[in-house]
Parts: sequence; C-alpha cells; structure tokens
Amino acid sequence: MIEFPLRPRVDLCSDWEFVRGKVKRKWLSGRGTGGETIDLPHCWNLDDTYQFDRKSYVGFGAYRREIRIPKTDSTGTWYLCAGGFYGIGDIWLDGRRLQRVDGQYLGFEVPLPPNIHRGPHILAARLDNRFHRNVLPGKKDPDFLLYGGLTGDVWIEQRPWPRLDARSIVIACSKNPDGSELLEARSFVGDPQGASADARLQWTITDQGGTPVAQTEHIPAAAMSEAAVVVDDPRCWSPEHPDLYRAEGRLENDAGLIDVVRVRFGITRAKFRPRKGFFLDDKRVDLHGVNRHESIPGLGSALPAEIHRSDAQLLKKYGCNLVRLSHYPQHPAFLDACDELGIMVYAELASWKSVRSSRGWRRSAKRQFRELIVRDRHRPSVMLWGMGNESRSRKAYLELRDLANQLDPDRPVTYAENHLYRARRKKTTGIPDVWSTNYELDVLDEARDSSRLEVVFLSECCNHPKSIKGDPAGELEQVRLIEREWAAMSEVEGLAGHTVWSFADYATEHRNRFRRQNGLFDAWRRPKMAAELFRARYAREPFISLFVTRCEKGRQLNIFSNCSTIRLMPTGGSILDLDGRRHHQLPYDEGWTDLRLEGSRNGTKVIHDHRPPGAATAIGIGIDEDEIVPGRLIAVDLDTRDADNLPADDWSGHVEVAVDGDARLLPYSPAAEVLMARGEGRVYLEIGEAGGPIVITASADGLETASKTITPPW
Repeated sequence: MIEFPLRPRVDLCSDWEFVRGKVKRKWLSGRGTGGETIDLPHCWNLDDTYQFDRKSYVGFGAYRREIRIPKTDSTGTWYLCAGGFYGIGDIWLDGRRLQRVDGQYLGFEVPLPPNIHRGPHILAARLDNRFHRNVLPGKKDPDFLLYGGLTGDVWIEQRPWPRLDARSIVIACSKNPDGSELLEARSFVGDPQGASADARLQWTITDQGGTPVAQTEHIPAAAMSEAAVVVDDPRCWSPEHPDLYRAEGRLENDAGLIDVVRVRFGITRAKFRPRKGFFLDDKRVDLHGVNRHESIPGLGSALPAEIHRSDAQLLKKYGCNLVRLSHYPQHPAFLDACDELGIMVYAELASWKSVRSSRGWRRSAKRQFRELIVRDRHRPSVMLWGMGNESRSRKAYLELRDLANQLDPDRPVTYAENHLYRARRKKTTGIPDVWSTNYELDVLDEARDSSRLEVVFLSECCNHPKSIKGDPAGELEQVRLIEREWAAMSEVEGLAGHTVWSFADYATEHRNRFRRQNGLFDAWRRPKMAAELFRARYAREPFISLFVTRCEKGRQLNIFSNCSTIRLMPTGGSILDLDGRRHHQLPYDEGWTDLRLEGSRNGTKVIHDHRPPGAATAIGIGIDEDEIVPGRLIAVDLDTRDADNLPADDWSGHVEVAVDGDARLLPYSPAAEVLMARGEGRVYLEIGEAGGPIVITASADGLETASKTITPPW
C-alpha cells in the first residue's frame, strides 16, 4: 500500500452516465442524452453470466461525467487515474481524445493538459472488452470471462514538482548477523523543472502501532536517493504474526513540505530451499491454499473493497496460508487484506494458454509484468511472481525472468506448466526458480529438478468440475478426490505445497461450459463439503460440521472436524466415540431425534447440535444489520425453514427476491432469482444514501413468502 497524503485528490466514482454499445464523438463531448446513471466500480456483465446457454455481452461501452478541477495551494500536474480492468479504450476530455489506454488489470494514469482550468469539464471513456491478440491474456476464449467495464475506482490527483515517484520506491530488507534488520529506502525524485536544488528527503520507520523505530538523516534530494537504517529486534511478517511496518518519506525544502509518501511493508525472511521446500525465518512452512478468480454472479468483476476483504477473511478462516491469483493481477484491496491477515500470495501475469514469442505479445507482457511488480513488490504477502499459465515460450520467459530479477531480485519467479514434456521440447525447463505444476502428480520429481532451485509447487490440483453444491454425490466425489491427491503428494521431496482448483465456482464460456462448479465454495462463497474437509486439515480454530446426505442405502452422516476426539451423542441411540479423522461417514439411524457432537482440540471444547428438520415450508431472510453502510454492499442470506422454523436443507431451486426502498438488488439473472442449494442461497444488496425503510421480499412456489424490513441508522 502506497499513499501520498499531501496530494490533492478528487474521487470520481459516482454519477457516471453509461451506454452499452458504440457511441459517437458527440456523446463523448457531452452532447446528446442516453444511458443509465451508475457508480463505480461497474461491470457491464452483471446479469448475463453464470447462466446456461446465455452468452455474456462482449463489445463496446462508454462512460462520461462532469468533473471540476479544484483550486489548490499547490502546483503541479493533474493526472486521471483508474484501477484495473480488462480491455482497451480511449480517454476523452471536452471532446478531445487524450490517450489510448489498456486496463491491464492494473489500471492507467493519464496526465491532463498542463493548462487545464478549474472547470467544468466533460470526461469520457470509451472501452472495448473484445479479444485482442496482444491485450493480455491474448486468448479469445480463456477458461474465465473477459468482463467489461470500469471495474476499479477512478480519481484525479495533483502531483507536485519536484515529487517522489511511486514507481521507483523500494524498501529493501536484509538480515544483519546480530539479528537486526537493515532497511534501505530507495526512491527517485522527479524534477524536470530544477526546483529541488535545496530539497532534502528523510525517511521514518514506524511499527504496526505507529511507534517510530528508526529514522534516516536528511539526505539531498538527488535524482535517485538511497538511505539506510537499522531496525533492532525486528518483528518478521508471517501467517501467524502478520506484523507490518510503515516507511514515511518527507520531501521538503526551507519553505516547507513538498511531498510525502507512506509505504506499508513487512520484513519477510522467505526462502525456497533445494529439495526441501519453502521456509519462513528458517522454519519450513507447508504452502496450502486455493486459486482465486475475481468475480461473483450479479457483480461480475466489479467487486468492491468489502467483498475483496471478506474473501480474504473466508480463506483465513478455512486455513489457507496461500492464494494464487489466477490468472491475472487482482485488486489492491484483496492484497491489502492478505498483508494484514497473513495470507501469502502467488501473483500472476494475465495469461491462459496464451504465452507467445511474438513481439507484440511479449511487449504487452513485459509492460504488465513490470507494472505488477512495481505495484506490489513492497508487499510482504507476495512470495512468487507467476509469468504465465499452461503455455510456454523460451524467449518470453527469459525476458520476463530477467525483468523480475532487475525489479525485485529477492523474489523467485515461476510459471504454471501442465505438460512437462512440452516444456522440455520448448526448452523452458531451467528458467523458473520454482517449478509450478498443474495436475501432473506423476512427474513431480522430474518437475522439481526442472527448476533452478529444485523446488516444485502444485499450482493446480484436486479439480472436480461437477461438484455442484446440493448434489451429495458430486460433493462427496470432490472430497474423495482431494483426499486421494493429498495422499499422492505427501511423500514428494522438495514439494513446497499446493493450491486447490478452485476457491469458488465461476462463470466461463470456454467450450460452452457457462459454469465451472469445482470450487470449495459456490460462486456466492457458501461452503461445500470439500471446504469443510480443507478446514479440517488446516484451520486452527476447533470446529465440527455435520451434513446429512441421502444415498441408495438411506441417509448418511458426514462429519468434518479438526478435533482430536469427537463424541456422537444421539437422542434415542448409543453414544459413539470417534477418532480424530478429518472426515467420518456413518449410517444415519432413523430412530434418532436429536444429535449432539462434542469435540476437543488442544484443550478447547466445541459442541455442534443437530435436530433433523422436516420438509421446507417457508423462507428465512438473514442480514447482518451491523454491516449496513450507505453506498456499500451487504449480503442477504436466504434459507428454507420447516414448520418448527428449523433450517431445512433438503430444498433446492430458485427463490424470487424483490426490494422496495433506497437499495439496489444485484441478482445473477434478469429474473431477480436466487439460486438455492441445500436450503441456502445468497444475493447482494447495495444500500442507498437516502435512508428510510428497505423491504426485502422472497418467494417461491410451495413456500411461505418471507419479508424483512431494515432501517438504515442514518
């Protein structure tokens, strides 16, 4: 996280006009009408994905709004800045085209005219999310959607002269023999006007609580400034203790402050050791996690910061210590949460079977890889830079590896290979520091020896594409697949860890699949049985989960837990003591009325009570009213209930939802439906700012309609 607190900044995330389709220059210049009013982040594929036999919109879209340049006490250049998105486009100001842009999943910066007056002005963007060969990933039909729209924030900010250059800032950490940490702060001072002759720069390091722990001397603000300090008794970042520091650089002269930058970073002593795996601060750490796509039905790829954070919190709860950002750079809010929560990151260039040697593709890849590394190299969570996925080019990978070594020499590079024999043929073996393998569990030893550091990582595994939430056969087959592959990888020397495919179900149109249901969670982040298996192996907080499923032999109990002992105490049956396995499958006795499960882990007890429900008769609506904030999303959780108001988990289908009041529903289809599985479903609601009661109604054939009123506290 890099911040410039002194720079004037204007948020431009609200009150845009949007037209899906082509527009003419007249519309871009502010003349004519048409379009809907939207706020950012915005995706134009909100309700046309994750639906069988329906193609999502691919084409053009245009945005415009009025802006005003504020009066400030400082001087400098105003920049238009945007967060990341897929696609290309052009930026217009007052009917004149300023610049062609590529969203790069990282965003863009466009300088505004130096003589721009205070306003008003008409700002417009014309975007295109069609396939373009040299716009990464550069694949017409990858196994994820190329969503359209301004899916990040947009703002303008004034940058002074002279100024600190965000792209040049590096906080380099190295361990001293006495255990202290040497920090080297490097930065470039941009000054084309020669105004920094008497300027000086000082860095202050503060710990997580804001206490200063080190400070440099004032140094002359040369074009490239370097300063070093020592931090005694450093607190190293790790998943268990995600300690963070902040470096503040102050550029000033005799007249006062000119510019200030704040960089959040961590001290991370991470190493991949030959034939041994991954180590943090000299302790071996097993890497385990999931592959994450940045999308949710009803939201597309326009996920607000609170959703990114809730994703990270969910991963942490279920025991993940690593996430692979497949297959493109992802939102800074998610990486911020990973830094804060202690989740390691495998960051990746945008590619999917698309790495090529052609000059145009390599040029785009180097530009994006450079921007990715520069943006995120200060983050302690980032452990690996990924150069590509399931494709190979010796020329491209040599160039990308050299670029990474130049920009961030202490972090290793990798790429995800699914055909080792093709890598040998294309001569890409020996290029990556760590070899990442997709699915080829039978060649892990050879794959390990194909990397510079003789370490292999399973970047994709445990892929069961028909694990449909609510279908016990599919969910249990996913559980069995994960158990088999865990056993197969357990004895591999030099295996650093694995990431399961995938975190959550996602939309795709590759081979007309429309949905890929291989997530540990469904697309709305509701857990399947496989998520509970993963949690049972890796989570620290004790828990017990119980699922009652039907099979040919009758009903079964599926118990998932990380407890060392479990006692099953049914009403109307005998007490049964279970060992500490992660998954127990037992026949369900129809004579039982109530079940109690008691478990213990490291001296902490946990209890799970279960009462067999009757048939579903009504719908329940659940909302965490503490989360109601104007302009933000909240999750509306639905469930089905029996006549005694117990959750009935034997109901699947669609529930229609409506909202009345100052709020906007974000369903995944135009019919405003919620897809229910195992008696539960979720939809998101965007809260307006006007206040007043908001009424949510849910209905389905054969069930009693539910209604819930919430009143925002403002």
